[in-house]
Amino acid sequence: MAEQELKHLREMLLKQRREVFERLRRFESDWQALGDRDSELEEEAQKADMTLLFDQLDERAKEEIEDIDLALCRMAAGSYGICEHCENLIPLKRLEALPTARLCRECADMYEKKQKKSRRAREMLPCKGVPDEYRDLSDDELQMVVLERIRLDGRIDMEELEISCRRGVVYLEGLVPSEIEHQILLQILTDSMGFTSVIDLLQTSELVWEREDRAPGRSVSALGPEEALAYGVDTISEDVFETHNEGFPYSPPDRPVPEEE
Repeated sequence: MAEQELKHLREMLLKQRREVFERLRRFESDWQALGDRDSELEEEAQKADMTLLFDQLDERAKEEIEDIDLALCRMAAGSYGICEHCENLIPLKRLEALPTARLCRECADMYEKKQKKSRRAREMLPCKGVPDEYRDLSDDELQMVVLERIRLDGRIDMEELEISCRRGVVYLEGLVPSEIEHQILLQILTDSMGFTSVIDLLQTSELVWEREDRAPGRSVSALGPEEALAYGVDTISEDVFETHNEGFPYSPPDRPVPEEE
């Protein structure tokens, strides 16, 4: 795919992401305005209906944001536009119509038919970036496995670290005290555990660990120079994914609180 086409699709994804947040903000504003009013019985019923609608809209919006985040993640990793089932290229026209597409038209049709025959509630397509040994785990189970693996490693301060898993994508949020721990964490997830879909929103801040109310503990930043050099702190990218196209940097999207783009 040409660099210009990829750039255009990325702009479409970011625009779609902003629109989802704006839609949620408008609906939430209307919902709060209704809640502030003195209401009669019929308006109480209307509030209940709107509360249910807001919850449903909120869940759909989360799924939309996750689809967009995953598409941006795959774009940066160089696997965007490749069907996750047959591994053929997804036509540009389909991507322009549906930038978050993970399947080509033929594989998407087969997937839909399979869902209809099962007569069950529609299942979300799991992320192909999940290693085979974890593919049958639920999001909660996968989160527990990841957290336990990091605890067993013992080199990362987890007090300010937040890790969540949704549809096979690992989300990193919160703080770690140093870039060394940041890179160790990414190495555990990508090299040791084999994940390829990681949304990295981590920040590093040593100041948080200097607060008097924190219990003293071992910091990885205190490692010897040889061990620190092994992680290439000065040369490793701050983000787990980099685009393979020059002049097309990847900026990981923020989640879930919308911020100015």
